[in-house]
Amino acid sequence: MTDPLVAAGGSLGELPAVVRTWVDGWARSRGTDAPRDVPGGFRIEVGSPNHRARYVLPAADPAVLRDLVGAIDTPGLWIKVCAPREALEPALTPAWKISEPQYLMVSALAPMPPATPPPGYTLDLTDHDGIIDARVLCSGSGTGTGSGSGGAVPAASGRAALTTGAPGGAAHSAPAPPCAAAAVFDMIGTEAAHRRRGLGRFLMASLARRAAELGAGQGVLVASPDGRALYEALGWRLRAPVTAAVFTA
Repeated sequence: MTDPLVAAGGSLGELPAVVRTWVDGWARSRGTDAPRDVPGGFRIEVGSPNHRARYVLPAADPAVLRDLVGAIDTPGLWIKVCAPREALEPALTPAWKISEPQYLMVSALAPMPPATPPPGYTLDLTDHDGIIDARVLCSGSGTGTGSGSGGAVPAASGRAALTTGAPGGAAHSAPAPPCAAAAVFDMIGTEAAHRRRGLGRFLMASLARRAAELGAGQGVLVASPDGRALYEALGWRLRAPVTAAVFTA
């Protein structure tokens, strides 16, 4: 059986290309500058005090890690490597803190019928310039935090950014190409009071359907341990473990 990520000429089946797709889609989703090529991977300027920038590496090359760790002396700089913890940890000093494991995951996307929301919930879905935003809302009388339009309460939300994997401009101000190769899923979450009601499954199906309608044939995301279980149940497959570390002092 052909790997779904090899369907468009093979390049998306290679881990560096999957990572390039992820970093460009993540940057589009977060509104940062486009990723820059650096030795061994990519750098994204994030701009917050605790997350000034991130280096994303498709592999834990010891020479690349040695040079990168040796050059970093600013708190709030992150390294994310598509490798298990034991591949990154030997290169770090005590000034680095490793976060919980993450997982780079992929899925084929295809047109599908609209998903039906769980009873008591509705979908608010918009797309603009290659960014798809989805919110699952419940009535204002339900349990939750905050409120949406018309008294509705946000119960779950997420977005998908269309990308060909090629950096799309200095500030990502231009829309993604109309026939994007992939959609990078980002900021997927369900409010605590609304969990275990099928909202995550419904949200992902709604984003995937719209992304496929807009030309995306593949989905890419990085999951937390809890998120991995949901995505695997939806047919996503693990492409690589991801280990992240931040320089703290």
